[in-house]
Amino acid sequence: MTITIGADPEFFLGRGTDLRSSIDLVGGSKAIPKPLGRDGFFVQEDNVAVEFNIPPAETLEQFVESIEWSLKTISNQVKPMGLTPLYLASALFPPNELRDARAQMFGCDPDYNAWTSVDEDNPRINPRPQAAHKRLRSCGGHVHVGYPQSSGINRLRLIRLMDLYLGVPAVFMDSDVSRRELYGKPGAFRPTDYGVEYRVLSNFWLKSVDYMKWVYEQTMRAVLLAQAFGPHAEGTNTFTDFMETFDLCDDIQTCINKGDTNLAHILITKHHLVTV
Repeated sequence: MTITIGADPEFFLGRGTDLRSSIDLVGGSKAIPKPLGRDGFFVQEDNVAVEFNIPPAETLEQFVESIEWSLKTISNQVKPMGLTPLYLASALFPPNELRDARAQMFGCDPDYNAWTSVDEDNPRINPRPQAAHKRLRSCGGHVHVGYPQSSGINRLRLIRLMDLYLGVPAVFMDSDVSRRELYGKPGAFRPTDYGVEYRVLSNFWLKSVDYMKWVYEQTMRAVLLAQAFGPHAEGTNTFTDFMETFDLCDDIQTCINKGDTNLAHILITKHHLVTV
């Protein structure tokens, strides 16, 4: 079975530590992303952030190289402007950087909740988040998983397992709490024609190669277990038994929703979760 893992992370731009909007500096849009110079690599302005995507990777090495190449390429493009990437999960932007109408436009496509949904073909939509502070902007580090329909993988189960293997440890690894008030709720995903997009993580994992490897490896861990819990699993091998035996459903959601590092530590220890 061929599994592919891609990503479309976001980051901010800064002149030193001073935040700068990406509008009219980077180019590209959701409708027409800008090619980065290699097949399958694109960049775009998303509100005030920079968003890029990589082609689906079939190996750990390919995934990491694609992320590193994209970051280096974009960094070189903005360097002549005196700008550098800032890998912040959230930030309050200066009012003068939000004057453009495009800085008030947010993604209109909904995402869905794998915990409240019962049918992967008819998932339950998440309510649109409302920012408590109008100058707050955030960055995601979304992960895309591709798998054949013949794999027997149920995307709702996969997303719940990704919450366990990525979302819970990220509470321990990602110190930002402001983004989680708006985005990155447990079970957040979008269905795709090739599999699923996991939308819980921020961009914290762009900060090091070790973090990038962690994303790939823990995603694969979740995928392989989701496949094992396919339609032919029986008895104690069923997904429901796994979740209910360890009381995972409530614990995972509470941990991510509240950013509860104490509960995260308990789950990490009990279930041999991996952190970096």
